[in-house]
Amino acid sequence: MTYSLIKPKKKPIFSLFSRIWIGFIVFVFIALVSSNLFIKYQNNTLSEKTKQMNSKYAETIDKIHQSEQQITTLTKQKNAANSIYATNLILKQSIKNLFDLVPDSITLDEVYMDKTTLIIKGVTPTKNVFEMLLAVPLKSIFTTSNTTFYQTKNGWLNFVNTNKIDDYGIYDER
Repeated sequence: MTYSLIKPKKKPIFSLFSRIWIGFIVFVFIALVSSNLFIKYQNNTLSEKTKQMNSKYAETIDKIHQSEQQITTLTKQKNAANSIYATNLILKQSIKNLFDLVPDSITLDEVYMDKTTLIIKGVTPTKNVFEMLLAVPLKSIFTTSNTTFYQTKNGWLNFVNTNKIDDYGIYDER
């Protein structure tokens, strides 16, 4: 006996509305989980890049310090070279001036020169020639000038002229 006029249908566990909501909830859950994973991946990537940039920054700072030290060293070397060059120019000019002072009749055998002393050894025909042509200009330059003469076999005179200047008369140009 049947009491119903319609044939019974199977009733689903979830209705269409419930399935739509469950699908939407699953979709949102998957979207949120994937967004979370993407953000974590980006965060890790940024952390790695930050570490790399920090190490590059530290290397760059080290290179800058090394470059500054090299610049300081090179500047000191340049200043020393310029000082030596200037001293050499002054010495060259002094030697040129000294040789310009020496007349043709006097022959120089040896010249020793440092900051405060000039020692000249050579041969002169007479004591008067030496005194008039070389000793007077040397006495005007140096504070102390002494000359010793020795007779040679041919009648000329060997001489040793020692000239000194006080330290306070020399100015360091550095």
